[in-house]
Amino acid sequence: MAGLGFKDFQVGEVLTSSDVDGYLMQQTVMRFADSGARGSALGTAVGTAAALAEGMVTYLDDTNVLSVYDGSTWRDIGYTYRQTVYFTSSGTFTPADYPWLRAVKVKVQASGGGGGGADRGADGIGRGASGAGGGGYSESFITDVSSLGTAVTVTVGLGGTGASAPDGSTVAPSDGSASSFGTAVVANGSIGQVGGLVGTGDLAVGGSAGVVGLSQADNPRGGSGGGSFLGGGGTGALSGQGGDANNYGGGGGGGSTDNTNVNGDGGDGADGIVIVELFS
Repeated sequence: MAGLGFKDFQVGEVLTSSDVDGYLMQQTVMRFADSGARGSALGTAVGTAAALAEGMVTYLDDTNVLSVYDGSTWRDIGYTYRQTVYFTSSGTFTPADYPWLRAVKVKVQASGGGGGGADRGADGIGRGASGAGGGGYSESFITDVSSLGTAVTVTVGLGGTGASAPDGSTVAPSDGSASSFGTAVVANGSIGQVGGLVGTGDLAVGGSAGVVGLSQADNPRGGSGGGSFLGGGGTGALSGQGGDANNYGGGGGGGSTDNTNVNGDGGDGADGIVIVELFS
């Protein structure tokens, strides 16, 4: 029986079976253990003894999902956040480990490079090396979980190592490396001083570039590392080693050296991360 709409019941009015079926039963959220229990109770097609009717709403305990019957099939209503999985090192995501899984929001941060290094050398000229770029960032909301297959390879990029320079020279920053969630969401690592290029995802942004170092007789300085979506770059050194990047994906700061014969190695870049939020 199709729903009869809304009725304002009056005191003393007889509550008929058709009233219960047409007004009360079809204006409530019915709770079942799973879709099998729902099918047994309500039938699986219009015209059965307990006929389905358009507009029926149910809640399933096993998936925590609200569904509405549209006249031909059950359609789930929205998504419910369940938990977050953090990958700080490369690994594998297996959808079957979460039987209730209906969607994932994936956030991918690539790593930053290591800052450039500087060495004063015998000429006595101060030198400052450039900071490294920050890694790119990408994210996507994926509702077709079946498209992920049985296992997803998760790659977490490692931050670049700060450079050391030979006598009387500077060395360019090292590269970062990409992070990815299969091929669906990819973020690119930095390329030397240049921030990571735009990758693949619903939202994809590049990393910030590192700052150029300043080489001069007085007050040389290293350039700061570029920032990322989830991290900050290391500070450029006034004399000595550049600062390491912080959090995720930032580039290392450039080292510098003045007339004190202190060599300036670059700071290390920050590793990437892959964050997977799970929805039923």
